[in-house]
Amino acid sequence: MLKVIVTVISLLIVAVLILFAFKAFKSRTGEPAGIVDSRLTKCTSKPNCVCTEFPDKAYYTEPLVLPISVKDSEVAISVLVKVIESSGGVVKSIIKENRYIAAEFRSRILGFVDDFEVRIDMDERLVHFRSASREGYSDFGVNKARVRSITSQLEIEITKIKE
Repeated sequence: MLKVIVTVISLLIVAVLILFAFKAFKSRTGEPAGIVDSRLTKCTSKPNCVCTEFPDKAYYTEPLVLPISVKDSEVAISVLVKVIESSGGVVKSIIKENRYIAAEFRSRILGFVDDFEVRIDMDERLVHFRSASREGYSDFGVNKARVRSITSQLEIEITKIKE
């Protein structure tokens, strides 16, 4: 009887690992959500996303206010790219377009992909962030922690910019 229980539990563990490996592989084939109607894409109802563009959601965090010393978006983009590349985690790619940056982070275990997106609004002097898992339901707060960490580092780097 004990042997049967151990076998069943072992098979369940293997099945769960295979499912996670499949989901991780599937997450590598997607793309960042991008810009919709001049804003970052809204988070879905899953708790694996955080975004500064939509304060009505439970997944909201504050955008970063750019100080007056940042005169144009090119300066902000170069500082952002530097901070993102040095933030830890595996950054697969950084796409820079007109005031938009997208980066892919991979988890150390199984390589799940999270999209990290930034939109710079020079009119409002705000940096908006969206960080979301491509697959799965929960992220155990990883995306919110990533946004907070990058925002903190970005604040430090931006204060170094002189007029």
